[in-house]
Amino acid sequence: MFFFIVGPRARAATACAAAAFASLASQAQSDSQTIVVTAARVEQALPDVLPSTRVISRREIEAAQPADLPALLRQLTSIDVAQTGPLGSQTSLFLRGADSRQVLVLVDGVPYARADFGTASWQYLPVDQIERVEIVRGNHSSVYGAQAIGGVVQIVTRRATTPQFSVGVGSQGTRQVSAAAGTSFGAGETATRVSASLSTRRTDGYSARDAAVDPGANPDRDSARQSGASARLEQGWAPGHRTQLALGTSRTRSGYDGFTPGLDDVLTTRVQSVALTSRHTLARDWTLDAEAGQTSESFADPTGFTPEADNRVRNVGLTLGWQPAPAHHLQLGAESRRDRYSEPGTAAQTRTTDSVRLGWQGRYGAALQVQAHLRHDRSSAFGSASTGLLALGYEISPAWKASLQASSGFSAPSFLDQLFADPALPLKPERSRQAEAALQWRKGAASVRAALFVQRQRERIGFDPVSFTTVNIARAENQGLELMAQLPLGPGAVNAELTVQDPRDATRDAPLKRRAKQSMALGWQGDAAGFTWRAALRHTGQRLDTDPLTFGDAGNPARATLALGVAREVAPGWRVALAIDNATGSRRPEVLGYTAAPRSALLSLQASVK
Repeated sequence: MFFFIVGPRARAATACAAAAFASLASQAQSDSQTIVVTAARVEQALPDVLPSTRVISRREIEAAQPADLPALLRQLTSIDVAQTGPLGSQTSLFLRGADSRQVLVLVDGVPYARADFGTASWQYLPVDQIERVEIVRGNHSSVYGAQAIGGVVQIVTRRATTPQFSVGVGSQGTRQVSAAAGTSFGAGETATRVSASLSTRRTDGYSARDAAVDPGANPDRDSARQSGASARLEQGWAPGHRTQLALGTSRTRSGYDGFTPGLDDVLTTRVQSVALTSRHTLARDWTLDAEAGQTSESFADPTGFTPEADNRVRNVGLTLGWQPAPAHHLQLGAESRRDRYSEPGTAAQTRTTDSVRLGWQGRYGAALQVQAHLRHDRSSAFGSASTGLLALGYEISPAWKASLQASSGFSAPSFLDQLFADPALPLKPERSRQAEAALQWRKGAASVRAALFVQRQRERIGFDPVSFTTVNIARAENQGLELMAQLPLGPGAVNAELTVQDPRDATRDAPLKRRAKQSMALGWQGDAAGFTWRAALRHTGQRLDTDPLTFGDAGNPARATLALGVAREVAPGWRVALAIDNATGSRRPEVLGYTAAPRSALLSLQASVK
């Protein structure tokens, strides 16, 4: 059974969106050449994708010049970001109101998460090592398994084809250098392609905790240094047979303010990823894809509660694909995932999850599009879960498409959840149901998409103060509107995202913390007078948070930040760029008790050799 309940606020927002559609639809023109893989685990042109999907390209990353991945997502999307300091600071992202541990992160197709907390450490993935980011909003457990209740974020590591170089200096003692190059040997179906990238970024930072709010905070500057490298090898064996190996590594040394006044807390974290994929054509309409990979995160924190630990996720899978007709594609897949967490002096905690899945995409005539998925996961730690997704799209006209989607999903308990569980009451996976109705307009280089969604979660894991254990006692719900637009304006183009929602703890009838009811990202980039100009406005509405002194509930006021940029080509393939973040100097924090990132500037020289 699927739920689709829309409240008065969502209906009012829909009316506003309809009015906006009428005025926006007259402006038009768009790029429909972007290829997406994450939404259905097959290649699709972005206009053909039914789930709500956003792709951030390498070109957008270079234009934004963000300090890290959270800063990039903060500038370009309406996803709620909660970061507790400068580069390397603990970060949470909330997609469609879901917890950070309920958003699945993939690095080159391999799941990336800390098994102890069940969350991904966004802050340790160097932005200079990222080629593109694919963001799919909405429940995708039937496609990828656990932790995809809010959506899926796939990070594709750097893939350079020509020599590229960037060096920059900025405020707070920031220094940044990156280089990438690639080449190929041979031609056609048996070509060998190789690419590699190196980067380093360091900053003197600022005090993570706000001493004006918390007198016990250490007022020192929390510096950070992050280095990264990636490499990619692609080998064609024969027509229809190709193998790819992607490697990534990073080391982040970041200062933070713990709970001992005057103590210099420093955390050193290493993240590594390896992904091997191989595609083979078995017959005219049959393909076999093999995948194997591992992501790992290890840290050393001498002054922390846990001095050192290691998290590791391994994943292997096979997918048999059949295309019975040009507009139809069937997938049958099997996967095995192994999570491992270890600390010195204690036995490692492990669990294995085996899965089978079935996926189908089809098109009937020129108008009707179907996407369906079924999946069954069986875990050695929490039993089994079956999930499904059904999406229908209908092209009302060449420019307009309507779609409906319903899905079920689950989120697995973390090792920390299991540590505090009552052995007599084993934890069950958290369950979710979600539905969505969307309307999309696309013409040339312009596109607008509005989606109404509703989500219900049950069996959420919470802490019971009576039994002093973690149990499946909580429920949550969310409903809202998402608006995404790309439109020409003057000599450039506008990219906009707006999320209006009401994420709530249904058990206590209270807002979920650190999730705003309104979030907006509005950006413009264009060329004028020989320069490329850029502006990005981010608004995050008021949200519930935790008081840093009493640990009770407290309101965090709305915040708005403005990022500005200008660049000019000084010679063929060479350009100078200036980026200013938080240009208005907003001092309102993302997380109560932690210092808001101050105004900062970065001046860089970028080169690309053809």
